[in-house]
Amino acid sequence: MGTESFSNIRFKKDTARRFQSFSRMYYKTHTLALAGMLDFFKYNEISPHENLGKRMGLIMDFLQKFRDFTAKRNNATIAIIKDLEKHGIMPTKAMMELLFEGGPTSTTQKPDDIPGAELVIPEVQGMDLDTEFALLEERKQRQLLEQELAQLKTMINEQFLHRVKVIRPALGAPRLQLEMTLSEWKAFQEHFKTP
Repeated sequence: MGTESFSNIRFKKDTARRFQSFSRMYYKTHTLALAGMLDFFKYNEISPHENLGKRMGLIMDFLQKFRDFTAKRNNATIAIIKDLEKHGIMPTKAMMELLFEGGPTSTTQKPDDIPGAELVIPEVQGMDLDTEFALLEERKQRQLLEQELAQLKTMINEQFLHRVKVIRPALGAPRLQLEMTLSEWKAFQEHFKTP
């Protein structure tokens, strides 16, 4: 048995029998059973005099609901994986539309309902995946160009329209004067210089 020392503790016979049956049920030795019980109270910060009645019932209900929930989620995950194995994982047209925000639009929408509808490419039935990708790339390029045009309009509005003053001389026709420094003018020219 080793060099461990043992100590005798006196219990009432009924308590000793209860402890022995509990110990045989869950542990190999009485020492392990008593150590496990002491550790349980210590680590869970529970007093042995405390009655857990309703709280323990709530905890057990919560644990059961959690087990049921995880079992359902696991079953749903397994079903999704089996469906993917069965039907494959090729992207569908709907998935592509969601991924690229504005894949080929549905023909059920009226052109009046869509802002900028004259720019929408109508859907072509039986279109293959490469063609859809090409259309999506064209849309992306068009959106970039539209953004660039909006930025240019803003820049022209800020750089020119707000800086132009009408000069009305005493003699002669009125003229326009641009209030801009030479360095700002050169930067503007450099920005719009064609390659």
